[in-house]
Amino acid sequence: MDTLIINTKKSENAELILELVKRLGEEGKILSKEEQEDFLLGQIMNAEITGRDVSKTSILKKLR
Repeated sequence: MDTLIINTKKSENAELILELVKRLGEEGKILSKEEQEDFLLGQIMNAEITGRDVSKTSILKKLR
């Protein structure tokens, strides 16, 4: 299965593209702002995976 992500400037365009996707027999979904942020945060986290354990203290220190 392949995944396609499209960022549109207008919500009308997103709805039109989603309708076309469904007419082609495929699945699609318009993400909420929160879902978009969750996805992007996951992408950033995956890019930063080092395989090392990090202490809670060091994480809290970075967040300050």
